[in-house]
Amino acid sequence: MKSQIIQRETKLIGDELIEKFILGDKKVLKYINSFYSNENIKIQSENKSKSFSNEQREILVKSIKNQYSKIDISEQTSENINSLLDSKTFCITTGHQLNLFTGPLMVILKIAQVISISKKLNSEIKNFKYVPVLWIASEDHDFDEISEVNLGQKNIKWEINSNNKPVGEIEINNIKDLIGNYKDLIIDYDFKEKFEEIIDNSYKDGDSLSMSTIKFINYLFSDHGLIIIDANKKELKDFFKPQLKNEIEKFSCRENNSLQISKLRKDFESFKVQVNPSDINFFKLTDKGRKRVRYYNESFKVDDENSYSKDQILDLIGSSPELFSPNAIMRPLYQEVVLPNVCYVGGPNELRYWMQLKTYFDDNKVQFPILKLRNSAYVIDSKTSKKIKNSGIEIKYFIGELNELVNYKIEKTSSMKVNFDSLRSNLSLQFDELRKVSLETDKSFVGALNAQEKKQKKGIDDLEKKLIKAEKKNYEAEIKSMRSIHSYLNPSNISQERYLNFGNFYSCKGPSFINYIIEKISIMDDKILIIDLED
Repeated sequence: MKSQIIQRETKLIGDELIEKFILGDKKVLKYINSFYSNENIKIQSENKSKSFSNEQREILVKSIKNQYSKIDISEQTSENINSLLDSKTFCITTGHQLNLFTGPLMVILKIAQVISISKKLNSEIKNFKYVPVLWIASEDHDFDEISEVNLGQKNIKWEINSNNKPVGEIEINNIKDLIGNYKDLIIDYDFKEKFEEIIDNSYKDGDSLSMSTIKFINYLFSDHGLIIIDANKKELKDFFKPQLKNEIEKFSCRENNSLQISKLRKDFESFKVQVNPSDINFFKLTDKGRKRVRYYNESFKVDDENSYSKDQILDLIGSSPELFSPNAIMRPLYQEVVLPNVCYVGGPNELRYWMQLKTYFDDNKVQFPILKLRNSAYVIDSKTSKKIKNSGIEIKYFIGELNELVNYKIEKTSSMKVNFDSLRSNLSLQFDELRKVSLETDKSFVGALNAQEKKQKKGIDDLEKKLIKAEKKNYEAEIKSMRSIHSYLNPSNISQERYLNFGNFYSCKGPSFINYIIEKISIMDDKILIIDLED
């Protein structure tokens, strides 16, 4: 394998907020604690050590060990779990949904990055230890979002009725056909048999989806000390009771989020709200699934249940916090209450909604973590690598829009050397001169001149389109190959890392694929990693 680094186009990310974040612009500082750096990680660690008690550490470690009690883990992971008892140990965390077979490639990239960051910090910062953590969204109930996986151009979907249960609680039963279909789509490379063994050992009848996901990811990353956490546990939610009560007594999430969103919109015109807060931002777990809690007429209504008075729901939180489940916008607060975490690694959309939360964290007296944008990567096989070389075009052009790629190819190689932009510019200058003459002689001609200019510019535009269309026919074979490359990197017009599962890459390279990503993924936020599987 080999790799190269290319520039990340901020325009592909989406908005000014993330662009300014990447650039370390001070305008962003009011929405975060500090930008990522070794010095700021040290400060964050010192502050977190004062607020995260030894009792919390003991309960957390006991919960994690219980979770792993029936799973074989590496010595490195075991050591990292035990090290959480030490007040000088902190987490570098990322999170994701419980997608089948990890879902899109970006899940592998995120996990690899928290491992890579932890290793780097441990080698550079003394007196503290950092462990990589994956927080699985086991309480999510949007089954459709996690029920499918894409390999090549094929899609596999798990068709069951989840009954609105938290996805982590869904049992892995009768999915042999689904697993068989997934295996059939994996290309028969050197490590296919090993990969199938990992699948069979992970997804077993009777296990929950949460447990199967933990097993699967543990097989892939345990040698690197990864700790996977399912926080849907009573002993962990006991820590979260003050924040749940604050939601009832002060509508803390709604009030603080609304204030932060208005400030973000004022400072960044292009800001798009990622998650809008509700009156109450947690669910109740019931026999009929995960149900919303709504505030109505001074009472708290749970879907399909009776209403609770304020005192009743506060008492229930106090006695049975495990019955309540934070929604997407409240989940980050729960994570930071449960973990001795100092840094969260996430994609652009994740960071946008984290930046909605700073005042919410402050109101609940919970330390806001340092945010780190996850790195992006593309993986190319040997066949595609050869196609790119033969095209004579740098790979960075294949990551953008297809039309821009085709136009670039034609502009670079075409024998048609007419500069249409220059023609339009010269035409504008000529009509500017005519307008000056018209204003000095007869102003009534200005309207006619403007209409004529518009007509002639349209004529140039039409001519350009026709010539480009004709030129495309001359390069039909090259353009077909370029489309194939573009489709490989952007399947279904979605970036590869957000769409394509890693299964075939693992079948090709095995554990060395995982190791290579961990080694290479820690790059600058404004860069993209390109991994070429060709030896």
